[in-house]
Amino acid sequence: MIPFNKEHTLVTSAFVGEIDLLQKSLKFPHVSPLGIGNLEQAIQCSRYLVQNQEIKQIAFLGSCGVYPWAPFRIGDIVSPKEVHSEEISSLLGFGKQLPMNSPFHKLEVDASFPQVVCNAPTTITLYQLDETNHRNWKNFQVENLELFGLAKVANQFQIPITAYLVITNTVGPKGSADWQKNWREFSNQLQRTFIEHKT
Repeated sequence: MIPFNKEHTLVTSAFVGEIDLLQKSLKFPHVSPLGIGNLEQAIQCSRYLVQNQEIKQIAFLGSCGVYPWAPFRIGDIVSPKEVHSEEISSLLGFGKQLPMNSPFHKLEVDASFPQVVCNAPTTITLYQLDETNHRNWKNFQVENLELFGLAKVANQFQIPITAYLVITNTVGPKGSADWQKNWREFSNQLQRTFIEHKT
């Protein structure tokens, strides 16, 4: 990870609850949620970078689900080294994703946390994935809905991005419900860790 300079770093998330403690700390001059989902992240990030040309780095704080085969636990904080955007409908043969070899983006990792490969589809995966149907996704460890759109824009602006994701649930039928129960507690944990780590 490149040296952290808070004056030139956009600290962002999907919604305000994921960065509210950072806002209240008054220690970071550029703290702003950019919206839920890849598309909203991309649009709002583009706008922010055009309006704030002093930004030279992005730090994303968010939540993620862990795929059942990955060796991580709920509550773990991870730092993705790359992000993809593969859809469950294509994996299961209900649709065709184009381009077929979908692009991915590399991220700057923070070596203080475990490195993972993130998948950022446009929808939450509620399907029960198992050994027989996850072959094409075996390299993915976590799922987040915003990181691909954000990383795509950061790549276009040639701005490095580091993501900090806290695992709130296991990807599957109960994933969304478990996220709703867990996100506040684990977001507080992630934000406090970030504040201690960066100030």
